[in-house]
Amino acid sequence: MSETTRYDVVVIGGGPAGSTLAGLLAKRGRSVLVLERESFPRYHIGESLVTGMIPVMEELGVVDELEARFQRKTGINLVWGKDPQPWRTDFSATGGVYDHSWHVKRDEFDQMLLDNARKLGATVLEQAHVNDIVQDADGTVTGVVYTHGGTKKRASAAYTVDASGQNRVVTRKLTEVTFQEDLRNVAVWTYFKRFTPLEAPDDILVEAIDGGGWMWGIPLSETELSLGYVLPASQLAEAAAQGRSRTDVFLEGLAGSRIARTMVDPSDAGEMRTARDWSHVSERFYGRGWVAVGDAACFIDPLFSSGVWLGTSGAWMASRALDAVLDEPGAEDQALGRFNDTYQQLYSDILAYVRFFMDPNRLREEYMERAQGVGRMYVENSRVGFISLISGIKALPELVSFDPMGVEGIQEAMQDRAARTEAAKAAAAAPVG
Repeated sequence: MSETTRYDVVVIGGGPAGSTLAGLLAKRGRSVLVLERESFPRYHIGESLVTGMIPVMEELGVVDELEARFQRKTGINLVWGKDPQPWRTDFSATGGVYDHSWHVKRDEFDQMLLDNARKLGATVLEQAHVNDIVQDADGTVTGVVYTHGGTKKRASAAYTVDASGQNRVVTRKLTEVTFQEDLRNVAVWTYFKRFTPLEAPDDILVEAIDGGGWMWGIPLSETELSLGYVLPASQLAEAAAQGRSRTDVFLEGLAGSRIARTMVDPSDAGEMRTARDWSHVSERFYGRGWVAVGDAACFIDPLFSSGVWLGTSGAWMASRALDAVLDEPGAEDQALGRFNDTYQQLYSDILAYVRFFMDPNRLREEYMERAQGVGRMYVENSRVGFISLISGIKALPELVSFDPMGVEGIQEAMQDRAARTEAAKAAAAAPVG
């Protein structure tokens, strides 16, 4: 094994959460190593972004590139609830400062964020496989062992960040995970080169399907539509046992739609893809020497396109908490505990609303009232900011001054730092011998 290299933070995974955290910490002058097991660009599902992540993208300095490269997303068309008529939510009507987000091709989007982390100063190694995490005698994570270029290497760090997605390199070993049994879903999707756009052509389509499940329709460009069917995993397994293919299942879902089926010719469907969509949450998002963000920490059914937002928002908060703790190691439980509690609260509230919305038999007004109720709750307690769960999740950074240590914590840290400084001065001035 080659010589150990030392960093402030090692990040396992170069997806949106890992690249965001690495870029933000590197921007603050921290030494960061990103270990990505694949070679980018690599295919990944999840093409629709919500407005709530724009402030983080602004801080990373990539908004102009997003605007130049990707299709705008201005709202959501929903076919849901007792009302048979589609209903639309326009981002410009939410009262926020952002009237659009983007539909992105994730291979290009993820490559953009990883390249940006490099530009901001992070060391990024692709095709780097993490073999194991390293722990000291008391269980504190002190780094990783990884293989890159055929050579096994070791990197040590004050903190190791698990941003490895569903692989959960750290959380699988050091904490428990809870799966939401009612949201053990799978997604079957494909792409259409020809399609009839919605009346508002930049919108995403979210449609409940007769017989169960729901479909998305995302216009990536004027000549490419992503169309997917999300259904219970048990339903897909039953179909397989009956000899029906995933193409059969997708076309059955499409036939049960009212709007999606009018957008495409089924014979134009491309290659069918599948992915499990199991909502889960880790018991803890941090421990001694480690932090988890993105899908390694938690994942929720993508009904509201919250995946990338949740991952990058978690990374944004974690970067602030880690930056504080690297200066004040004694404040770990306070700063990372606040990150953990806020991130867990975000997950819980989105999960509760997704479950509420999964009942397709309510009135439109009930869904809106619940979303507005969530908004009032956030504004009143100033915990994590207003979330508009129908029209897109509004800006966490804009609405919350996330201080990982709190005012009292900062005062205590300053006093501790002053005391240590005085002690060091006294020791230096003391006579030797």
